[in-house]
Amino acid sequence: TVYCKTIGLEYMFISSQRKNEWIRRKFETPQPEPDNQQKRLIMARLLRSTRFEEFLAKKWSAEKRFGLEGCEVLIPAMKAIIDRCSDLGAESFVIGMPHRGRLNVLANVCRKTLADLFTQFDSKLESTDEGSGDVKYHLGMSHERINRINNKKINIAVCANPSHLEAVDPVCLGKTKAEQFYRLVCT
Repeated sequence: TVYCKTIGLEYMFISSQRKNEWIRRKFETPQPEPDNQQKRLIMARLLRSTRFEEFLAKKWSAEKRFGLEGCEVLIPAMKAIIDRCSDLGAESFVIGMPHRGRLNVLANVCRKTLADLFTQFDSKLESTDEGSGDVKYHLGMSHERINRINNKKINIAVCANPSHLEAVDPVCLGKTKAEQFYRLVCT
């Protein structure tokens, strides 16, 4: 049933029979079908992601947004990864990413309030914080919240990103290392 849906895989060009067999076993082994509750959750997350992009495109069509059009599935995928990692004991998530999709991630993964995001688009709206003065698609945030799936406390941080996109990488690594260090020292 894997090949009867909307996906395909090309791997027969690999000369190693052992590697081919490994890929075939991993790819063709049937996975459990998500139950109706999981399907509804994925659909709700996908709809929120899509509607967010549609709203920004309609309301601020002339603004640079660097949206997720065509890749809205990133939001349910990130949230599924966070849910699963949280189930396995992860408490903190440090995200470094380019500007494409950043606003959607801030709104739908980190739960930055829409009012705070929209003040970045409209100078007539009053911001709740002073802000950095940086462009909206470089923004970051850190937010502690309860994971609605398993009721565990988690912290999600999206590191602010400069125009030189790769500059966020060492920042994320340093933040992660510091969190690991202080978690060991304080526990």
